[in-house]
Amino acid sequence: MSQFLSEDWFTEATATLAALPPAGDASAVLQYAISGGPDGKVTCHAVIEGGVVTGIAPGKAYSPDVVATLSFDEARALLSGEHSTDASFMRGAVKIEGDHVVWLLELRDVREAAFAALAPITSL
Repeated sequence: MSQFLSEDWFTEATATLAALPPAGDASAVLQYAISGGPDGKVTCHAVIEGGVVTGIAPGKAYSPDVVATLSFDEARALLSGEHSTDASFMRGAVKIEGDHVVWLLELRDVREAAFAALAPITSL
């Protein structure tokens, strides 16, 4: 288990997510801006191809379809299943720029599968 958003966590997360079966057929590039963590603001991105997260890494994405901005605590709550992404979006805890339909509808199954898979490897 790795510290959330550490270099080791990104390595483990990439392998864990790539091993999941497809969750639908959506493809998109997501960028996350996570503030308020132990290392300050962390920007990372994920690439989804055919319903599978094929990569997740620190840094900005080139031309992301969606940019999600949230706090470190909110990110932890989403990974643990304490909060749902839809509810977090509706109450403004997750701000979305870009294609809202991709975020809210097309990636819902991918997000749920990814967050459930990441929870056990994440030191919250």
